[in-house]
Amino acid sequence: MLEDKYAYLILSLLYLLAWFVVFFKSPWKSGMIKVGIIGGLMGIIAEVWYFHDYWRPPMIWKTGWPGIEDFIIGFAMFGVGGYIHSSFTKKEIDFERQTAAKNRDFFILWLIGCASLTVFSLILNIHSGYVTFLTFMGLATYIWIQRPDLIKLSLISGFATLAIVMVIYYITFGLLYPDFWDKYGMLNDEPILGYKIIGIPVSEMLWHFGWAVLCSMFRGYRNGVYYKEASPIGA
Repeated sequence: MLEDKYAYLILSLLYLLAWFVVFFKSPWKSGMIKVGIIGGLMGIIAEVWYFHDYWRPPMIWKTGWPGIEDFIIGFAMFGVGGYIHSSFTKKEIDFERQTAAKNRDFFILWLIGCASLTVFSLILNIHSGYVTFLTFMGLATYIWIQRPDLIKLSLISGFATLAIVMVIYYITFGLLYPDFWDKYGMLNDEPILGYKIIGIPVSEMLWHFGWAVLCSMFRGYRNGVYYKEASPIGA
């Protein structure tokens, strides 16, 4: 068994493997790479909110500081959550319905998300696990109201990503490192968040489900893109 400091790296690489599966099947490969780079950087920044009350995983370089693991998993999460619908649903862009891009609105939503995590978690000391899930779902609901056509797509993405996460997390924390969350997590005293299913904290399930629901709509909402069922080959 490898040392505990490799657990997060193994998790990240398994997530990256899922990214490659989605990438191979997705028709929008360049978008996945661009979004992934942004996600990698956000994965590093996000530990500002999570190291203080969510977890403190050992790193291959230095514990308590963002590491390469954060970049890898951020890269993979943005790609899987954002593009899994393009790989496993028969959708294509409906160019007849495309509307103006909402770059300004999208940026404001990003600021609201960051502000929510900062104010409620760091300042008001509400556990970041609750704050994150409610923030993701609050922003998703706002987009749903404006773009109800994205609801089904986002829910499919959320459940599909959750299924992938369950497999990845079971391998990492159910089989390889079953005591990881007891050692390095800060969830045991939290109702709901600290409860485990096959060794996986409910907080992680909520996190990844909420994230996939939200980020799967980014492309459609920000770029004014609408989707339709793909035309049969030869039609």
